[in-house]
Amino acid sequence: MKKVLNYILPLLGIALIVGLDQYTKLLTLAHVKGTEGFYIINKVLRIYFVSNEGMAWGMFQNKQIVFIIITPIVIAGLIYLYLKMPLEKKYIWMRICVVFLTGGAIGNLIDRIFRGEQLFHGSVVDMIYVELINFPVFNVADSFVSVGFVILVVMMFIMKDDDLAWLKIKRKEKDKNENN
Repeated sequence: MKKVLNYILPLLGIALIVGLDQYTKLLTLAHVKGTEGFYIINKVLRIYFVSNEGMAWGMFQNKQIVFIIITPIVIAGLIYLYLKMPLEKKYIWMRICVVFLTGGAIGNLIDRIFRGEQLFHGSVVDMIYVELINFPVFNVADSFVSVGFVILVVMMFIMKDDDLAWLKIKRKEKDKNENN
């Protein structure tokens, strides 16, 4: 039963992230698009609609097809990583990171595929603007990807080499095969 939960809970987490992301995007399109938006905290946090045809901070504009090809490959890699990860308590944060990254990637992929005039030519709906620091506009999926990535990088530095040995198993086997 515990092993089953180790696979069902992440799927539920990913579904929750995608659902929350898509819900906030639908609300933005229904109530904010075409307006000046509104402040959550005056001059600090603002909600308004931005259509992003690139990636983070608007880089690589109009390259949706590239993202539509790369994102499923990244998601497959994340799933593979999750499945290879030992089911020990010390890896819980790494598993959470994979869930965050996967859910965020799927949320933005849905936009790129379906939120355009043509299928596979959509743009990502962004709506959260931290005006206080003039941070680029982002969305819920971006938040999960960013937090997941930062925690994953921190975990890689904190964990001991022995804790990450499972990541290197294939590489060592490959090196042995190449030397023979």
